[in-house]
Amino acid sequence: MNLLCELIDFVKDCSNCEDLFESLVSCSKDCNFDPVVFDMLIKGYVRKGMVKEAIRTFTNVLEVGYLPSVITCNCLLNGLLRLNFIDQCWLVYEEMGRVGIRPNSYTFNILTNVFCKDGNVDKVNEFLERMEEEGFDPDLVTYNTLISSYCRKERLNDAFYLYRIMYRRGVVPDLVSYTALMNGLCKEGRVREAHQLFHRMVHRGLNPDIVSYNTLISGYCKEGRMQESKYLVHEMIGNGISPDSFTCRVLVEGYGKQGRLVSALNLVVELRRFGVSISSSIYDFLIVSLCREDRPFAAKNILGRISQDGYVPKPDIYNELIETFCRCNNVADALLVKAEMVRKRIKVNLVAYRALICSSCRIGKTHEAESLMEEMLKSDILPDPHICRVLIQCYCDQMDIDKAESILSFFAKKFRIFDTESYNVLVSTYTESGDMEKLMELQDRMMKLGFAPNSLTCKYVIHGLLKAKRLYKQKLLGS
Repeated sequence: MNLLCELIDFVKDCSNCEDLFESLVSCSKDCNFDPVVFDMLIKGYVRKGMVKEAIRTFTNVLEVGYLPSVITCNCLLNGLLRLNFIDQCWLVYEEMGRVGIRPNSYTFNILTNVFCKDGNVDKVNEFLERMEEEGFDPDLVTYNTLISSYCRKERLNDAFYLYRIMYRRGVVPDLVSYTALMNGLCKEGRVREAHQLFHRMVHRGLNPDIVSYNTLISGYCKEGRMQESKYLVHEMIGNGISPDSFTCRVLVEGYGKQGRLVSALNLVVELRRFGVSISSSIYDFLIVSLCREDRPFAAKNILGRISQDGYVPKPDIYNELIETFCRCNNVADALLVKAEMVRKRIKVNLVAYRALICSSCRIGKTHEAESLMEEMLKSDILPDPHICRVLIQCYCDQMDIDKAESILSFFAKKFRIFDTESYNVLVSTYTESGDMEKLMELQDRMMKLGFAPNSLTCKYVIHGLLKAKRLYKQKLLGS
């Protein structure tokens, strides 16, 4: 088999992929040849994922008068099913019948999967009858495949019908059968019924596994019934089954959806006491959730504690923390987080820099804001219009109009950012002063740079002209 696979690799780049088959046929005429080599060639093509070549070889083998074994046909069917070549599966099956290759129970189980993938479960009864005519009774694998398919398609009545038929035909349902049915019930919100089925399964001597427990826990969490979920966790630990990452994730997210992050944190502490490994994605979820609830100090506290246990946060976690501190007007703490990132050589992203610059401007620290922007540019991170807007608004609030214009020009020339909103902030500041001569000069300079006034710009200019006229009249009356 390995030699044939090497030969397949050797010739697969050739223009005529049938050379290998033709060579084997030529050898069969000159030496004592075992046709099992053709079986091995078909299997080799399937193993390499070259199913089209496998089908072609299968057809050619039949044409030269050899019959592949049922095991080879099953291998080919399995390969076609895996790659979703549903129509070709039925063609191969029909060819098997035509040339007299008798299928076995494995063949029918593969074809049952083909039916389910094809979505044609309505013809299942007809297929099962055909299977029995061939002398094969559906086995546990057949029933489990069909039950799982019915549950996925939300046809629980049909799934339970098959479950009852299994007992009548002497096929005892196993963990897979029960778990598929419980999953179907949970998807329809019938968690209580799923739990009753779980008890029935245990009563019949089957020991639940991690998948069975996770199915029920997930169902209860989706219903918001966290107490029942937690009870099941304690039960599974008592039965010697350790919760996996899915169990932990579902429970933590369940508490998170109810806004009970403290309960989620307590659960994580409890699970760790039981020796359960907590994945980094769960810690990520908890930190991000706390940040989105504007609780950055709690998030930072958790980060500090779990970092001691080897947790390495992703850059996005640090950036989320910076953004939250800034949103809560704790710029100093945000800068401490940034300093830690720099120390650990973790790159600060645009979102974090924007938050830091905006917060600095909000408290009037324009010098710090500009320093942050310079640092950002040195890190090859380009600013966006929002940063431009915030800086200009801050300088205009401080009536440092020259500096505001300098920033606007810098963004236009250096980064090709022509932010009309920033431009209008500057125009509005000039109109409030009533100095129309300077406003018109600004207009000329900005239009040369590439700024185009919009309707709001015109409104501000008209407002400025009216104000200047009013001030002029007041001056005349005063004199």
